[in-house]
Amino acid sequence: MKKRLKVVLDANWFVSACISRKSRRTLYYKLLRDVQVQVFYAPELMAEFDDVIQRAKFAKIVSPRHVHRFKVIALKFMKKTTIETIPSIVRDVDDNYLLGICEACQADFLVTGDQDLLVLGLYRSTTILNMNQFLQMISLIE
Repeated sequence: MKKRLKVVLDANWFVSACISRKSRRTLYYKLLRDVQVQVFYAPELMAEFDDVIQRAKFAKIVSPRHVHRFKVIALKFMKKTTIETIPSIVRDVDDNYLLGICEACQADFLVTGDQDLLVLGLYRSTTILNMNQFLQMISLIE
């Protein structure tokens, strides 16, 4: 049996999946239900998701009920981890916790659209990719 890929998704990707049917399908069918992929999260990631999705511009698009339902389903497929240390590497200090999650779960990949993280390319043993790059990569190993 192959080792499952350990993946951390940026909170903005969860926001996109919550408001966009296409992104939601990608998250659900290509990541959460894929037996070769284990998605990890920490409470800090869900707190950022909650903070962002409650902004006025998103409140016009999705209801609190929809957000709650989305989170309940997503959390069923993800594995919780606890951040032990938060490195100070990224220009935007608010993004450093994502590297802490990667460290805590020994993630193979961090999937993000954030240029401050993408420019790193690699953090310890974690490869940092955008979603398109990651989806291309996993299609090659299936």
